[in-house]
Amino acid sequence: MNPQVIQSLTGNASGTGQMSLGDVQDLQKALEAGYGTDVAQLTGGGALRIQSLEKTMLSTIQENKHFALFNELQKTNATATVDEWTEQSGVGGRLGGSTNTETGNIRAAQGQYNRRTGMVKYLMTRREVSFVQTLQNAIADAEAVEAQNGALQLLTDAEYLCFEGDSTVVPTEYDGLRALLLDGVDAGQVSADNILDAEGQSLASIDLISKGAAQIAGYGNFGTPTHLFMSQLTQSDFDIGLDPAWRVPLNDVPGGGISLGSPVVGIRTSWGNIKTVNDVFIRDERQQMPHEASNAADASAMNAIKPASVAGVATSDASSKFGAAHDGNYYYFVTGVNAAGESTGKASAQVAVAVGDKVTLTITASVGGEETGYVIYRSRLNGTANANDVRQMARVAKSGATTTYVDLNREIPGSTNAYILNMAPGAMAITWRQLLPMLKFPLYPTVSAVVPWAQLLFGYLRIGKRRHHVLIKNIVSNGALWKPFA
Repeated sequence: MNPQVIQSLTGNASGTGQMSLGDVQDLQKALEAGYGTDVAQLTGGGALRIQSLEKTMLSTIQENKHFALFNELQKTNATATVDEWTEQSGVGGRLGGSTNTETGNIRAAQGQYNRRTGMVKYLMTRREVSFVQTLQNAIADAEAVEAQNGALQLLTDAEYLCFEGDSTVVPTEYDGLRALLLDGVDAGQVSADNILDAEGQSLASIDLISKGAAQIAGYGNFGTPTHLFMSQLTQSDFDIGLDPAWRVPLNDVPGGGISLGSPVVGIRTSWGNIKTVNDVFIRDERQQMPHEASNAADASAMNAIKPASVAGVATSDASSKFGAAHDGNYYYFVTGVNAAGESTGKASAQVAVAVGDKVTLTITASVGGEETGYVIYRSRLNGTANANDVRQMARVAKSGATTTYVDLNREIPGSTNAYILNMAPGAMAITWRQLLPMLKFPLYPTVSAVVPWAQLLFGYLRIGKRRHHVLIKNIVSNGALWKPFA
């Protein structure tokens, strides 16, 4: 066929030509599209095919629904970077203390107050796309995708820090629920009964939940327990094992769906129904390995803050919680941490621990000393010092050239936490205080053809009434694969 003839036809005109059988077979073969996906290797008709680039990006990442606590928090505005308020913990006097005779001296009483401050912290991420990339007809709008990624990063950090933030370890973090409640107990402003210890057991029964709810609602606290936030494995334990008598019925299931194995959406107590919320950012043992176990290159890049040495010595102590089931050998594994990241770990020599012992760890700072704190991991009973075989036990602030940590087995490695909270509307017991809602802030390129911007979220978690919340610590879920004393 003469290609010039074909090109000269216009309108509805048609043309004819002759081809041999061999030519027809060659043409048919050439026009077969095939299933190739490598554009550089496509031949024949495959090279002419219009590629199906569906404008959908499939990804396995967090979504807005995963920020369970942040979504539930009432949002209020902070008026300055240092936020101040007064927490009242009592009206004064004692029970029955106002009784008197007709003309007796009137006894004085005064309310109990604690002046408290919260520091607004700055969550920021820098994003950019190339200018050329914005001009292309790509699978997805590059700038829109990166802006969404930036928002998810900020919300991820906000959610995680609401539980585990600790400004003494990393000063750029705001304090989360765990740190605020433990600090309140240490300061004598919160009862020790607001911290409950599962002691390495699961949370699949009503016992600690009922005790925590009673503490929140009891005399001197006068709160309302409304929500239970926990890890996904703890939720699974409830679904499998919680006695149906304590379950809030499901609305969309015949008979209420309160049988064993059904989802537990709420727990019935004498102080009201408590909504159960499993939160992926309440970490269980699967998320408590050292950073180097999941990203060795990233951790190695932070080795300037890796501790120089870690030494552990076991001695007896009457307050130890190392019992007969814990008697054996352990390794400690310590990483340096600051706002920029976490280093690889420094392992101790094996430490033999007997019943009633404590282990005193001495951590020697890195040469540069730029770490602000340390993450302390411990091996399983008679386990190894491998990064994959240790789990987080504590985060501590750096205290100088050497930092000391005493392990009384009061913090169990690989365990998770649960939080019973008062989130009743109007209670103002827990809120998100923001100086600046999330926004996109344009930046300007200097020597490269990129479109850069910053995304910002300025705020912190305010626990206005610490006595209205309970921490349950040292939970080891039945479904955990790594067991600290197995």
